[in-house]
Amino acid sequence: MRRAFAFRILLVVTALVMLSVPASAAAHSDVAPIVGRWAQTHRCQQLVDALNAQGLGALAPGVVGDYFPDQTYAELAAKPDLCSGAKPLRHSHFFTASGFFGSLDQFGNQVDGGTYEIVDSNTFRINNGDFVGTFGYSIQGNTLTLTPLITDKQRREALKDPAVFSAAGWMVAVSYPGTTWAGVPCEGWC
Repeated sequence: MRRAFAFRILLVVTALVMLSVPASAAAHSDVAPIVGRWAQTHRCQQLVDALNAQGLGALAPGVVGDYFPDQTYAELAAKPDLCSGAKPLRHSHFFTASGFFGSLDQFGNQVDGGTYEIVDSNTFRINNGDFVGTFGYSIQGNTLTLTPLITDKQRREALKDPAVFSAAGWMVAVSYPGTTWAGVPCEGWC
């Protein structure tokens, strides 16, 4: 009887330990290296520079809204220095082993979410329900870099009406190309 009880306790403890291991810590070869949580401090000018580098500078007043939640596109477009008064914002993305993607704002609230799929060893695709975007990625140690792979069609659609939030603008805002993301603890998100 004691042996059966001890065995049950061992099973429960083993199950609890296995459930508490984060997906990013799994030493499973089929877990994509992107699985985990990645964070950075966003700066308005980084986003504007990234949009300009992608030929999407006209979208900037509609994409920097997180820095100025009480201002409209027209108000932002009229500013002589678009990023004047913007404060840095902490932001993170998470990717789960089961294919979920999400973004967290500076308060830890989820502000974007959907699914992702690995395309190849340095490319993945996100579908957030509104947009589908393909991204290049590279991981060196605990550092992630992201590159939006914007198609000509996505670029044309975005520039047709810069005031309307578009897939191309979203892709730049998700990736902040030219910057790096640091791996951070999942804290239950991945």
